[in-house]
Amino acid sequence: MVKQFQKEYDVIIVGGGPAGIMAALASARTGAGTLVIERNGFLGGAATNSVLGPISPFHFGDEQVINGIPQEFMDELIKVHGSTGHLKALDPYGSGAYLGFYDREKYKYVAEEMLLNAGVQIYYHAFISQVKKDGNCVRGVTAVTKSGTREFACKILVDASGDGDAAVMAGAEYVYGNENTGKAQPGSAMFEMVDVDTDKVYDYIYENPEDFEWKSDLVPIREYSDRLKQHYFVAQGFKKLVKKAMEAGDLHFGRDSVIVLNGIHPGSIHFNATRVSGYDASNPEEKALSEIEGRRQIESVSEFMIKYVPGFEKSYVSVTSNEVGVRETRHIKGLYTLTGEDAEEGRKFWDVVSRGYFPMDIHNPDGASGYTKGSQGGCWVELKDTYDIPMRCLIPMGIDGMVLSGRCISGTSEAHGSYRTQGGIMGIGQASGVLAGLCAIQEIQPKDMDVEAVQKKLIEFGASVFRNEEKKAREEAHAKECVRTYMIKRDKYITKDEIMKQFFK
Repeated sequence: MVKQFQKEYDVIIVGGGPAGIMAALASARTGAGTLVIERNGFLGGAATNSVLGPISPFHFGDEQVINGIPQEFMDELIKVHGSTGHLKALDPYGSGAYLGFYDREKYKYVAEEMLLNAGVQIYYHAFISQVKKDGNCVRGVTAVTKSGTREFACKILVDASGDGDAAVMAGAEYVYGNENTGKAQPGSAMFEMVDVDTDKVYDYIYENPEDFEWKSDLVPIREYSDRLKQHYFVAQGFKKLVKKAMEAGDLHFGRDSVIVLNGIHPGSIHFNATRVSGYDASNPEEKALSEIEGRRQIESVSEFMIKYVPGFEKSYVSVTSNEVGVRETRHIKGLYTLTGEDAEEGRKFWDVVSRGYFPMDIHNPDGASGYTKGSQGGCWVELKDTYDIPMRCLIPMGIDGMVLSGRCISGTSEAHGSYRTQGGIMGIGQASGVLAGLCAIQEIQPKDMDVEAVQKKLIEFGASVFRNEEKKAREEAHAKECVRTYMIKRDKYITKDEIMKQFFK
């Protein structure tokens, strides 16, 4: 049966990635008629299309900062054997405090079912070619499909495209990458290998600690499917083997070390190990070239693993990204621009609609080296506390009828290095959907919306708009007990001794 689409919706969301999924669910729950326009034939955006690894933490330390609809999504994934839920990283440096492993095919299924059950309509295989405006107010979009164009009208348009495509079409001002250097973080072509002896890989890491920049065991804090049970870990290094292979001409990629972590299914390893630098992913010609470079790096890294690294002797590449995963392109100028200082200092704002929590993780746009604080290259900067993301960052300057969502919201490159990860993007998506839905129903502009009404609705949906100290204390105590119970059963660990001692005082 052919689905009948309407000509007009209360809210149209451009992009069905993590931000778009959460925005659509939140918008529909406010009572707004909602349409998602997605260029692929499935949902998930980079989370599925670019073969991302685990969902970045919803947590700051052990405090769960992202809640509400994003957590409902995780719960549904767990129910269908599609996720471990949040695993605690004993050493959070380099990866974040928790990692939520997931099956990408289950992700597509769960997201789609949740949207359909909420009454959201999904228009697949369509690109936005034009944003319709009346003066400075957005009124709808033109979608391009294989059969021509289709016009859709709306009261509020949500840009969850990642690159801010809809906002730029509407005439919004933006900054590309870092305002001072004009450079953006590099992308990564991600992939996975299967038939890996993961115990052998783990033993190599355990026996060669000096060869790794960082490494951590991961601990479950709730029950999940027996189908997915294995000891999860993450590590970046293999420096000696990388050096040897590069000197022999056997390895060509954009880094000087390799990051490995488990895939969701036993016997698989996920790789966030390539660095595709110097390409503007918002430019179609440069994006095309980046895909070629990404695949070349995947071929080189995977063959290196088979030839040099214990545990990979019989392995092979099982999946590669359909497109290079993009970390950064455009930052749309909004009513407020969140800064790196706002993030690092943990600043709070009166119009908070989501919270940031992840360290400022900036990958070097110029070279292979890792993190160096204060440099123009890569850095990993810990935050003093969670920070607030103001509603003003979700409202483009000088344009009505539009809400920003995901990584294109108004922030500097440094702040974006924190909120760009999947958990943060989901929180922003939830907030943008509530804002858009309420604006459409009440027929008022985002800039005129009462922030307390948005906050009230977010809290009703379960979002942690404000810190709950009692809940935080319970989460911290629960996590510590889970670590003790789980790790006492193991005969070895790769996490540093000084970190382990804090759990067994």
